[in-house]
Amino acid sequence: MKKAKIFENLSLKILAVFISILLWLIVINVSDPVSDTSYSDIPLTVVNADSITSQGKVYDITSDDTVSISVSAKRSILDSLGKDNFKAIVDLSQYNQNTGLVPVRIESNKYNDQIDSMKSKTENVTVSVEDKLAKQFVITPVVTGEPEDGYVTGDVTTAENIIRISGAQSVVSSIKKVTAEVSVAGLSSSINTSVDLRLYDENGDLIKDTNLTKNISTVAVSVQILATKELPLKFNYSGEPAEGYCVSGDLTADVTSVMVAGRASVLSSMSVLEVAAAAVNVDGMSQTTKVPVTLARYLPEGISLISEDVETVNVTVPIERIITNTYTLDKKNITMQNLPDTLEAEILGASDTIDVDLTGIASVMNSAAVRSLTLKATVDWEKYMEEAELADLSAGTYRVTLTFALPDGVSVDRDITISVRLTDIEEE
Repeated sequence: MKKAKIFENLSLKILAVFISILLWLIVINVSDPVSDTSYSDIPLTVVNADSITSQGKVYDITSDDTVSISVSAKRSILDSLGKDNFKAIVDLSQYNQNTGLVPVRIESNKYNDQIDSMKSKTENVTVSVEDKLAKQFVITPVVTGEPEDGYVTGDVTTAENIIRISGAQSVVSSIKKVTAEVSVAGLSSSINTSVDLRLYDENGDLIKDTNLTKNISTVAVSVQILATKELPLKFNYSGEPAEGYCVSGDLTADVTSVMVAGRASVLSSMSVLEVAAAAVNVDGMSQTTKVPVTLARYLPEGISLISEDVETVNVTVPIERIITNTYTLDKKNITMQNLPDTLEAEILGASDTIDVDLTGIASVMNSAAVRSLTLKATVDWEKYMEEAELADLSAGTYRVTLTFALPDGVSVDRDITISVRLTDIEEE
């Protein structure tokens, strides 16, 4: 019996199939060969960080935070992959305490089982592990620049004055100052702004550590910008000098004017800086005295000194002794003022003179003009009527107070009164 034709030349047919498969594999490998490619700047992704942080420690990758990788796969696979398909994994559970190294593992989110190989060109990264330290710092506002001419910086305040920082002990312990820095260059009005907080070490160098944890990273700052003005000083006093003495003139100081700052609306209405009377107390003084006055304590609300060199001034209080001298008033030197034409006046009393005690400071009372003074006095009948509530005058006897014309600084020790008889003038 003849063999089926399918089995004829069987060995040749098997050889032909094998050759076909081999040719197919050759064609496939020629048209889609395995190739290598590289990607750079693949960011490191940290996993299992709690293996360190749960021990009260912090970590810092001290080497570069990106790596370059090489990938091997068929060309068709590589063509459909990109940099974003890969992760560089740093598993902190594999941290080697002896070397400080952690291996870098590369993963792909696409064709992971069809990639022949993928590896980091940096096999290990260096990780620093330290005890964690948390600390509070006072926020110090710092003003830079100069306001517009005629203006100065006033109060500077921050919405919060404490910051809490935690991180590596070596870094946190190196922080010596935390500042909120604001520029006032060219400003003529107050501002409210938000600024980043800056950390400085003991050398004044800026600390840049992104691994620090802060409860706040910015803070609101208010800066008051004040107008300036030069004002003359005026001093008042309180209290009483020793008995028999008085303040004999204006108080003067070794500084006559000062530059002050305040709101423009307040300064515009001020022409003099009047220091409160409480600044100079003259109780018990019996001679001219210099009193040091700390101006800042007695300035009006909202006004401040600009220059610290005039913070304290010496105020001279002129004190003189009061003396009393007796003078003689001749009755003929008494003038009747505003007396109705229908009446005539006669000063009663047996003596033609009246003793009058005049008082003043020694320097005035001993002056030639006062020592040679001729006393003159008046009786103002119109004033008398007003004080006595009289509608008119009629004949009769009146007790009236004399008014004296005296030099400045001289006064009558006590009121001098005289009796005056008014009589009707008979018509001819």
